[in-house]
Amino acid sequence: MRKETGKADFWRLIVIRDGRQGYADVLCEADFKYGRTSSELERFDTMRLPSGLIQLIEEHPRNLYDGALETGFVVEMSRRSSEGEGWRKFTSSVEISSGEPFRSPRGLYSNEDGNTLEFQRIGCPMDSKELPPNIWLRVKELPLNFIAWAWENGILSGPESHQKTLESWISLPKLIDKTPILVLPGEPTKSENFI
Repeated sequence: MRKETGKADFWRLIVIRDGRQGYADVLCEADFKYGRTSSELERFDTMRLPSGLIQLIEEHPRNLYDGALETGFVVEMSRRSSEGEGWRKFTSSVEISSGEPFRSPRGLYSNEDGNTLEFQRIGCPMDSKELPPNIWLRVKELPLNFIAWAWENGILSGPESHQKTLESWISLPKLIDKTPILVLPGEPTKSENFI
């Protein structure tokens, strides 16, 4: 993750498709690995995308849907409004505190269309920055060096077998998926590089 300064400070989250899942034909059913750094990306479990991120991808002016579904994307987040292309405002709806010690508070954010995403405060409770009332987000294409890193580290590698499943021939009822929804990181207190 890199924090840039200037007109609008922002932080990033790298979201890469988990190849172990195999083929998924829609974003809401796809599993993703995520992280601010390469070590986080390798360590964290897979997650599904919240509706707010899916909408940003679907409405992107450069049609990122297929690329995001195949390899992944980058999420940029900011506390301040930005005049650049693709930024979308999300407003805090609810802040959720945990009764568990050392568990950071979370905030549920929504846009004017009702699509939501969750943010979690980052860092030690005494040192972490408060979640702001508004956060602006945009998605960008995953850079080639990140795709190469993910390929080299086996994150994009799928199942070895090309055997067809029963679902290829008949319609089976969908089972309830237990994969959790991705919670986005709040603003960090220090900057970190991805690799």
